[in-house]
Amino acid sequence: MEIGPLRWASSEGVFLFQVPYEERLFSLETVILLSSSLYAIQIFLDKGDLSFLGEKLSILKLNFHPPFPEEEQAEQERYVVHSTIKDGFCIQSIFLAEEISNVMSEFEKAFLDSVANHVLETLDKEGRHISDIPFLQNKVVIDDVEAMLFEIDTNYKSLAASWSIAAGSDCTSKFNFADVFYNGKIQVRDLFYDLAERAMETFDQLLLGKEEKITLFKIARSLLNLSGLLYSKDTDKKITDEQLNFSHSEIILEAVNSKKLYRLDVRAYTIDDEQFCDITIMG
Repeated sequence: MEIGPLRWASSEGVFLFQVPYEERLFSLETVILLSSSLYAIQIFLDKGDLSFLGEKLSILKLNFHPPFPEEEQAEQERYVVHSTIKDGFCIQSIFLAEEISNVMSEFEKAFLDSVANHVLETLDKEGRHISDIPFLQNKVVIDDVEAMLFEIDTNYKSLAASWSIAAGSDCTSKFNFADVFYNGKIQVRDLFYDLAERAMETFDQLLLGKEEKITLFKIARSLLNLSGLLYSKDTDKKITDEQLNFSHSEIILEAVNSKKLYRLDVRAYTIDDEQFCDITIMG
């Protein structure tokens, strides 16, 4: 039986509401933490602090693979997160990886964009601001979003397939990342102090500047934090850096103008009791 997605909204990283209201996949506290962490990554990209070949980037989706504690490698779920931001308003979703395909992910991103636009237009007509949403007594915005989500989820797969045909989406080749544009390795203890100059770079075709590399490493650090947050519920206590043997997260980024896709791959692993982080950008 499918569990289905959980979607939530935030204003400048501050949690507003989620649909459905009941806790699905994660506790409310975890979703609130996800809101602020994802917003931080979005802001880096929205401000253009990280760009590839001169193009601003946006998040298409984030894939989180389960980390492996050193003594136990129990099978855990993988998660796929989508996020969109418009004028400080964020709407995000999380799916179990087995319940969503690449085509559905592209549809989900387009759908979240449309929901964000709809919410902003509704508030503008009523002379309201994003921060007013929790205090609207008639719940017009929240009820509206709930109705949209329910209608879409009822026929999600068929709607995604129809959208893909209309949009001419070719996921077979579009999500095939074969070219390495950047590769760097750094000790995690240095990563957490933003010491990007300590990275051992083996390849940099993108020729990222120092500030862009610092932002890149901050995003990598955020992904490690998010991975620990997502999977901490399956352990007696949160997986710490010392306990973590291997983790793997990735962001699929889209260039705003050319629509070219890039994959930012972050892997943390332990060698001789020292934890390293590999950062790879592929296209």
